[in-house]
Amino acid sequence: MANLKSAFVKGYWTFSILGMLWAVFIGALMNPSVQRYALYAHKFNTNFWHNVTNPEEFGFAKGQVQPFWLTTLDNERLFCWHVLPLDVYLENEFELASAATAGTTVEGLKGTVGEKLMRRDAETRVVVNFHGNAGHIAQNQRPSTYRSITSIPKTHLLTCSYRGFPPSTLSQPPYLPTETGLITDAISLLHYLQTTLSHPASRTVLLGQSLGTAVTSAAALYFADPLSPALPTQITSHSWMKPSKRGSPAFTGIILVSPFRTVPLLLQTYKIGGFFPVLKPLNAYPRIANYITASIVDTWDTASRLSALISASYTSPSASKHEGFHIHILHARNDQDITFRESEALFEPLQTLQFCTPTTLSLIRTHNT
Repeated sequence: MANLKSAFVKGYWTFSILGMLWAVFIGALMNPSVQRYALYAHKFNTNFWHNVTNPEEFGFAKGQVQPFWLTTLDNERLFCWHVLPLDVYLENEFELASAATAGTTVEGLKGTVGEKLMRRDAETRVVVNFHGNAGHIAQNQRPSTYRSITSIPKTHLLTCSYRGFPPSTLSQPPYLPTETGLITDAISLLHYLQTTLSHPASRTVLLGQSLGTAVTSAAALYFADPLSPALPTQITSHSWMKPSKRGSPAFTGIILVSPFRTVPLLLQTYKIGGFFPVLKPLNAYPRIANYITASIVDTWDTASRLSALISASYTSPSASKHEGFHIHILHARNDQDITFRESEALFEPLQTLQFCTPTTLSLIRTHNT
């Protein structure tokens, strides 16, 4: 009996301590800086023992990946990779492996062997990948994703570490990743691809994963409607952004893997590491939960931005040619972090808009994360 009482006491204190730690964590989230550290988790990475300037460490062939620096429209420096398709690499292996830039990080992609190969073929396609939170450009499963994509013939891949994600810079207040900052990074990369590298949007696919789906949606909306009220005012009002009255031709496809509607809605079901709930314990106290979510500074309203994007596609230059574009939402049913119900809730209201525009919209549920 004494052992049973002791077990109850230990259990009581264990859950009490966990509850207090959770309450402290939730209280800390009211601070914008803590929010951003938690949301972007840019300090959680293996950059200390991984050398992202040497892609061979991550299973790529010598010369298949060209690391380069990209200067953003507001003068941050992003560390990026250009991954060549395997078929193109095999056809040009000697030239790539012996190139002067092989094994080095260059200032901009222009003039590299890989860039010349990308421009040489009129059938070249480019996938621009926007990764999720935490880690660096080659963290965890990301290199496997790049290899899968570039195994498709004539399909190049571009990807960058966001500002503040190592080794990219972060030299402007508040010296933390922000919603406006990451959207600017994405716009800068896509602008560089279309202008400096002269690659058309009609052969460009945007791929976002987790947090990257919110970045992808915002950047795609900017190119469709630069003055959209669904974008942050810092984006639409910046002097270095010179939006036209009409958006650019639509990207040929947008793929969102494990998206969410907004950060406040996501936090109602989100579990850190698939185990620790953030706001779910407050389901019985909606006023407290609403007070906390109202303090979130970076809301990442993907639901509104996708709606605005689909509506804008109706008046875009490509719509007049009846070309349209495609949005595909993929989500694993067994996703332990972001429930697949988020994708379903995101998809449902977009279906009505789909029938009024030249947009193709699909939702794919899988059984693998």
